[in-house]
Amino acid sequence: MKHKTLLISALLCAASTGTAMAASSTFQNTCSNITFTYSGNDAAVQATCLTAAGTPNNTKLVIMGISNQNGQLTSGSGASTFQQSCGNIQISATASGAMLSAICRTAAGGANATTIPLSGINNNNGNLSY
Repeated sequence: MKHKTLLISALLCAASTGTAMAASSTFQNTCSNITFTYSGNDAAVQATCLTAAGTPNNTKLVIMGISNQNGQLTSGSGASTFQQSCGNIQISATASGAMLSAICRTAAGGANATTIPLSGINNNNGNLSY
């Protein structure tokens, strides 16, 4: 009951401030071999995900809405652009979520290690989807 009350309080707080809460990714709980890759020039996540029947399926999804803002990965909308100014890009996953990390250029030409959660990615019968 305490957890339910905290969740309701958090949702009400987000609604009252106009802040949207990003949905956590769940794909990492039924997928393995999760890696960063490219799909053409687009950034993508690649994984082997289980279908509803338990069969493994290799799948790839273009990562949307992430950019590099002065050395920091930020979330927004549209196509991702961070891959154009970041290197050493990696995806790490735990039961509670997936994280994208990279070393990104700053406006002054330096480099900054940065991390952002990958939100809203799910396993839809063996295929990665938003």
